[in-house]
Amino acid sequence: MSLKDSILAAQDIPTETLEVEEWNVTLLIKGMTAGERVKLMQSAFDQDTGQVNMAAVYPDIVVGCVHDPETGSPVFDESDKEALMGKSSAAIENIASVGLRLSGIGKNEKDAAGKDSSSTPSKDSSSS
Repeated sequence: MSLKDSILAAQDIPTETLEVEEWNVTLLIKGMTAGERVKLMQSAFDQDTGQVNMAAVYPDIVVGCVHDPETGSPVFDESDKEALMGKSSAAIENIASVGLRLSGIGKNEKDAAGKDSSSTPSKDSSSS
């Protein structure tokens, strides 16, 4: 198998089950593909204000990342976005956070914050 074939055949979309206490359910959260992430980033940016439109981002993440843990099928579709905005902000935030993390969004800031201490140990640092 060629390197290209190996890369294209790799099952590289991370998943994680998530207990959503507010809804008393367990969900399968899947990371986004590169194409889904680009689409999300494009829809998230408000051209008029130059800001991220959080009202668009959260429902897009939930619709794109939430799957049934038994079947793997998406739970929501585009028509559910408005209804999702009426649900618990804590539940939506929790789901969105996991979806973003699994999609590699926000990861660089966390990696950069932890990189100095883990990659360049000093003699006078201790773990106590």
